[in-house]
Amino acid sequence: MRSEKDRAGVVLIVVVLIIFAVIVAFKVVLDSKPKAGEDFCVGTIEASTVILLDHSEAVSEQTREEIVARALVYITKNAKINERISVFTISDLSRKSLKPVVSLCRPPQTGNRAVENVRNIERDFKEKFEAPIRNALSQEFGGSNESPIAQAITDISLSQYLRGKGNSLLVFSDMIEHNPRFSMYKCDNVSPVVDKYRLSRQGAQERPAFVNTRVSLHLIPRISEAKSTLLCRDKFWPWFFGNNTGPEASLTWDYLPGGSPSK
Repeated sequence: MRSEKDRAGVVLIVVVLIIFAVIVAFKVVLDSKPKAGEDFCVGTIEASTVILLDHSEAVSEQTREEIVARALVYITKNAKINERISVFTISDLSRKSLKPVVSLCRPPQTGNRAVENVRNIERDFKEKFEAPIRNALSQEFGGSNESPIAQAITDISLSQYLRGKGNSLLVFSDMIEHNPRFSMYKCDNVSPVVDKYRLSRQGAQERPAFVNTRVSLHLIPRISEAKSTLLCRDKFWPWFFGNNTGPEASLTWDYLPGGSPSK
């Protein structure tokens, strides 16, 4: 008959084999999952976040710092793993060349130490995801002859970057539309502002058709702007974002700190 010591040894061996088998099985399952690409995206993208920065006018230092802080807090607290995060900028180039400064899916921030290299996962999150996003958000705001905000938002809404089942759009701008066909700087009568814009878009989609999109407008304050321009702005954008359906659809406004002169 086996001694107690022998039986304990057998039990220990069995336990070790079971643990080893579980680890191997878990690793096989992990290895069988679709692999992430260079942009960290895996399979079908279910959720998307677009951050749109209006670079058409200079901003104060405190404004720029708050923009970076708000965007990073939103990504950290709200973006899910495998959610695509894209950063765009608006300038006079946007009407003809609108491409993201960076577009990456959020990767895991940590992992399972038993079967994954947690150090590599954490390093990749900081260096290959968080750092490029921060750099894109921190670019200097310059100046341009146009602020085609509405067209940029409409174009992005028609692209792959904002067509998940659930979407978020964060806009950091003074929200004063200015292009050769339509300019809020020339708006002296609130009533026809929407009709004038629609006429300027004849032959193209007038406004975005969003589904389950949380729109968050962060207003860059402009000092000494004409009251008529601000009234036109405040009437125009609720109409512009008015075609947003689904239980997660929303529109919020919030001012940024600071203040810079406008054109």
